[in-house]
Amino acid sequence: MAINELSLSTAVFGPERGPGAMLGDYIGMALDAGFSMVELSRRQPEGKDTGLEDLRRSGMKVWSVHGIMGMGAISPDKAERDKAVELAYRHAAGYAEFAPCPLVEHYLDRDKDPKIAEYFRYSVEKLYEKVSALGYILTIETAPYKPKMYNRHPDSREIAAFVRSFGKDDLQMTVDVNHSNLFENLVATADNTRGLVKNVHFSNNYGTWEDHLPPDTGVIDLKQAFEALRKNGYTGPCNLEFSFPGEKRVPEIAQLIEVRKYMEKLLWNR
Repeated sequence: MAINELSLSTAVFGPERGPGAMLGDYIGMALDAGFSMVELSRRQPEGKDTGLEDLRRSGMKVWSVHGIMGMGAISPDKAERDKAVELAYRHAAGYAEFAPCPLVEHYLDRDKDPKIAEYFRYSVEKLYEKVSALGYILTIETAPYKPKMYNRHPDSREIAAFVRSFGKDDLQMTVDVNHSNLFENLVATADNTRGLVKNVHFSNNYGTWEDHLPPDTGVIDLKQAFEALRKNGYTGPCNLEFSFPGEKRVPEIAQLIEVRKYMEKLLWNR
């Protein structure tokens, strides 16, 4: 069981890798910092140098995989939607050996145009058919609050209703507390998504933007949020998806150890 454990997203290592850096290098750093599970970030490049062999040898468990389905999934052009689905499927297929596990995709219906909802549902239906066959649990992530970028904000109640409408045990949700706290109470979010949450993203912010800060920086009551998710049925690890601020994107092992110890004490008093 993953309960009372931590998972670390490889997003912590930044959007770009340094010369010669490989996924295996980062997995080694995570292991040295005391983590035993990771979420493979959508930032992880594909190709022969992804370090998957190093990952296999490491003994590190892959808790979840972040998908890459982009805005083409809500295009009026069916060919563009099909292309977005196919690209997302290929990405997921590259890590299918780690299924069954959560596969995270963003909730993209963020416009007032009702046609967008139709386009998004089409894409989710098509992607679900493909990734379900690979053994994944497709999870739809709560949306970030970005009023300067999108015409509306879909809350957790809407996203939960969307997911429930499929009636599939392997189509569920990811709750990102950094997204949800900007628009709604996190305890209410946990209540709204009761029985649906198969993955979480934990980081912090200052209450005005999805900063994705380290857990010990910001205003979110992470302990309260995690306890509320547990109360409503989430049984997985506390999955950390954050970035250290500043130009130096790749953290030091000591920084990762500090975060791990902070979260272990905060959540489990150890």
